[in-house]
Amino acid sequence: MNIQQEIQKALNYFQAGDLQQAKELCRRVLKKQPEHGEVLYFLGVVYSRQGNHDLAIQTIKKALEFYPNNPDAYHLIGMSCQEQGKTDEAIEYYRKTIECNPGYAEAYNNLANLLKERLQTGEAVGYYQKALDLKPDLGTAWYNLGVIFHEKDQHEKAAGYLKKALRVDPANENIYHILGLSLNRLGEVQEAIECFEKAVKLDPDRADIYTNLANTFHEKGDRDEAERCYRRALQLQPDASFYYSNLLLSLNYNPRYDMQTIYNEHMQFAERYAKLAGNFLNADWNERAVDRRLRIGYVSPDFRQHPVAYFMEPVLRVHDHKEFEIFCYADVMHPDDVTVRIKGLPDHWRSIYGKSHEEVAALIRDDKIDLLVDLAGHSAHNRLLVFARKPAPVQVSWIGYPATTGLAAIDYRIVDRYTDPPGMTEEYYAEKLIRMPDCFLCYLPEKDAPEVNDLPALKNGHVTFGCFNNFAKVSGENLVLWARILRRMPGSRLIMKSKGLSSAGMRGSILDFFRQQEIDAGRIELLSRTPSVGEHLALYNRIDMALDTFPYHGTTTTCEALWMGVPVVTLEGKTYASRAGVSLLTNTGLAELIAQSPEEYVENVVHLSSDMPGLASLRLRLRDMVSQSPLTDAKRFTASLAKAYREMWTRWCGKE
Repeated sequence: MNIQQEIQKALNYFQAGDLQQAKELCRRVLKKQPEHGEVLYFLGVVYSRQGNHDLAIQTIKKALEFYPNNPDAYHLIGMSCQEQGKTDEAIEYYRKTIECNPGYAEAYNNLANLLKERLQTGEAVGYYQKALDLKPDLGTAWYNLGVIFHEKDQHEKAAGYLKKALRVDPANENIYHILGLSLNRLGEVQEAIECFEKAVKLDPDRADIYTNLANTFHEKGDRDEAERCYRRALQLQPDASFYYSNLLLSLNYNPRYDMQTIYNEHMQFAERYAKLAGNFLNADWNERAVDRRLRIGYVSPDFRQHPVAYFMEPVLRVHDHKEFEIFCYADVMHPDDVTVRIKGLPDHWRSIYGKSHEEVAALIRDDKIDLLVDLAGHSAHNRLLVFARKPAPVQVSWIGYPATTGLAAIDYRIVDRYTDPPGMTEEYYAEKLIRMPDCFLCYLPEKDAPEVNDLPALKNGHVTFGCFNNFAKVSGENLVLWARILRRMPGSRLIMKSKGLSSAGMRGSILDFFRQQEIDAGRIELLSRTPSVGEHLALYNRIDMALDTFPYHGTTTTCEALWMGVPVVTLEGKTYASRAGVSLLTNTGLAELIAQSPEEYVENVVHLSSDMPGLASLRLRLRDMVSQSPLTDAKRFTASLAKAYREMWTRWCGKE
């Protein structure tokens, strides 16, 4: 057998998957002709396929001595270096590949992948696009461009690239998953659900896909399907505490569950995960002196454009820094203008994004925090497992969540007598309730909010109702009562605004519901996101009265409506989530807008909207009422909060 026949035989073995025989034949040829560049390169390919990257690099470099302008050889060395984690060397060899062959699409793609990993995304995008100019069917390049723009929150671009990736690789669950996430962020909720469902069909064991499918069902208002998917995610990944937190949050929106059931689920969370957090940290180094300056720490992922920031910023602005040394522990992935504004308010700012629970707990312990406040509860990106480690002697839950955390390590929960009347809810909290004398929070109105206009009904000749709450809060019972109101008020209109309402599927199902209730679809207007807070607030100038959701009341939306001169009618319930509106309206002086039953809810709306002069007068007075109420009195609220903190501390010191 001559050398050429042996090479062909080696190639046949290689193509058949018999790498060992291919390798032996290559070695046999090289014993006869050690400077055979083709065979050296081929042997390097075999070593690479076998995962022996050191020998692959060594052999291919030797081949390059005979064929120095072989772009495939440079590319293969780059791939082997990449497999070994030698990023600098891999980048160097990919660049050499491109120098030898400027039309080498795979080299551009692989170089872009490494630059993407290094967060050099601008350069990576350029190389991906060059790869696609050369090879438009390179699905991985389309996919990675989609991922880059998804991570940049440029979701229209991301979705466009990901759809192109699917044309090349229609059976890739990762593409469907990221596309679903981007479509969700764009408000295309129904389309996002379809992508997630295709992804889980392709890979039924991906807990992360199930939880994102659940999140999207939740936003659509399909609570039962959301719960099913959350529980499936937990079956697949039972150690993922944040999946359980998502489930717990969703239960608060579901009218099917009473307080006892919701409480029991939270206690199961604590039983399952709090013990996994490890032993409590020893806080004995905190000096038990009642009157000394205390170190207060606030932990939140929401020091950004988020409802929590509306209620936290006014407190941070007026805290007494002689009495308290303030720390903010910010778990913020994408800081924005609000982050920058808030960052300058505390004495210390700690970014904890990307840090483990253990690292954050150790940081808090090292800062010797006396009183640590959680502002997230079981909402997204929470740090409850930090609190489970008890890094501070006194720990508190406040404003970010409408129920108990379930954790024994959290000592107190800040509420008020309207959200939690004495004797009504104590048994449903793991924490001891601390009631503020007025409202459970303080609202900071948007400084650039539009002026309040005259009552729109005076010009329109009909009443326009509105609900701008997250659609997840809109229960079926809400829609039924709103249809009753529209039937009682002929000619009236309803404007609903929520992120998901850009979805044609969601809009269609809502309009179909109202048609079934004998309400003409022309009386219903469905709006999605607006580009800015100012434009969002300006929409209140189109509505005469806001309809609150139940069993989960609006909070930020209620405050916004009142500030824009729009009264809000709410239905009182038995949980914190269904009593937030009770507190906001009572503290504003509008207790008469609180209904005790669904029937009274309808009657309150009809009565108020039938009195045009009274409604017009209230609209013009309402901003002053809010500005003079406890709801926006930051100094008054923060003084009460400081008093509560001092009482908690005194109790810990054993002086009470």
